[in-house]
Amino acid sequence: MRSGDETGGRPQARPLAPAGSSPYVDYDDVAFHYRTRRALSDDVLDKWRSAVRRYLPDHELRVADVGAGTGIFTAAWLTWNSATVIAVEPSVAMIAQAAAPQAYVRGVAEALPLADASVDVIWVSTALHHFSNVAQAATEFARVLRHGGCVLIRTHLPERTALDWFDQFPGHSRAFDRFPRVDQMTALFEDHDFSLITIEEVLEGEISFAASADWAESMRNADTLMTALTDDEVAEGLGRLRAEPERVSRTEVSLMVFKKESR
Repeated sequence: MRSGDETGGRPQARPLAPAGSSPYVDYDDVAFHYRTRRALSDDVLDKWRSAVRRYLPDHELRVADVGAGTGIFTAAWLTWNSATVIAVEPSVAMIAQAAAPQAYVRGVAEALPLADASVDVIWVSTALHHFSNVAQAATEFARVLRHGGCVLIRTHLPERTALDWFDQFPGHSRAFDRFPRVDQMTALFEDHDFSLITIEEVLEGEISFAASADWAESMRNADTLMTALTDDEVAEGLGRLRAEPERVSRTEVSLMVFKKESR
């Protein structure tokens, strides 16, 4: 668990960025690299299926995967609960790398190309911190969700999520400041008539420091945490990881579940 500023303020809105852009990563430039290096094993995907299924109704679902990227979870949702999935993604390059491009519509979270009350679930996987205006995105989530629908957010939470290998990099606390904190998220979604149902951590696995160093080096320009660091910080962190190659790190990602309340 990490310490940090617990002011309770809302996530700050940034000026709306051009469609396809991110304040942290140029996804149009790294789409192919992202698809090959961010893939998840069937075992990890099954852990996420188990984590989310208890919050889902039994009937067939219509799911919006917002900020879908190359469709890692779009493909998974297609096999979960016999779901119909609409992948919303602003980057043409990321869509071009998708395994199921027919599931995609181009758009941004702040102006979803979906009808009112048209989906049961909104899924956001490590994308919320890229949104230009999280409050506007929450307004859109409330608009397109049906009564009783839910928002499932897979994200790093600076004060909760364990990512032991990344702590070896100087500047890691500054990098995690790119992600919203629990109190900020809770307050913002409550302002948009959502209730927080749960927060839990999903242990995706364990990885050696040697393998972590290889991954971090390959994702220097393609990962939100890595792009927050200076070249000197990256070099020092890689050196620390490679000095203890057999040491094992836990990799967790957090799940936040918000339910839409009736007005």
